[in-house]
Amino acid sequence: MEDSGMLHHTWMGSYIILSYAIATVASYMSLELAGRAGRQFNTAASRFWLIAQALVLGYGIWAMHFIGMLAFQVNAATSLNYPITILSGLIAVAFVYPALRVLHSGPLKLPRLAIAGAIAGTGIVVMHYTGMVAYRMPGTEIQINVLALIGSIVIAVGASMAALFLFHLLTSDWARQKTRAQLVGVKAGAAAVMGVAITGMHYTGMAALQYKIVDEMKVGIAANGIDTTLLALVIGTVSFLLMGLTLTSVLMDAGRGGDLDELDFGSAAD
Repeated sequence: MEDSGMLHHTWMGSYIILSYAIATVASYMSLELAGRAGRQFNTAASRFWLIAQALVLGYGIWAMHFIGMLAFQVNAATSLNYPITILSGLIAVAFVYPALRVLHSGPLKLPRLAIAGAIAGTGIVVMHYTGMVAYRMPGTEIQINVLALIGSIVIAVGASMAALFLFHLLTSDWARQKTRAQLVGVKAGAAAVMGVAITGMHYTGMAALQYKIVDEMKVGIAANGIDTTLLALVIGTVSFLLMGLTLTSVLMDAGRGGDLDELDFGSAAD
């Protein structure tokens, strides 16, 4: 604990790397699913892939956030409100899905992209700070760094707009003119950049919150807090299993001939 009265913290590098890996894999899978869904949701298959895309991206962002919170190490007892933590995950998915519907509801223009990005970005911000509310440290109170808070919002909306633009690009005639190998390369590069943006928003959001000690008697020792190693292992394992199952589903669908040529991308003018 520091003389300033602020709770001292460190970062666990392995958790930061894991959070980035989850964000990147989730981004790649969501890009794959965007290609499966297309832009015209008039079949059960296309609606299924759109819902799957929203679930994978929303869950991936939440899992990254959860691991990123565990990377925040303090010498104090911490706890999690699990119902609020689960709610934060549902919030992420609940905002991503309508953002995708707005994106694909007409020709891609800046106002439409901005609206869709604002919806998804709002969901990410609400998810993040709801998750932080679930993170409890008795004997402390939260102080807000306004500049970092604004920065996290700007990054969330900007990253969402960039991701949504990529989703649209992968359901356009441009994608149909590329080979599968070229598309994999584009998706891999885009996923790496999206991973940086998503984790960047999270850690900027974390910087927006500082914990001030208000009652030293209530600030317990870390040994009495949550087992971060076990939680990180469980969330990481579940995340990669889900991504693996999603990839398997995509590959099986492609093997049955459900490739880009069979999806309805809408008119070329879109």
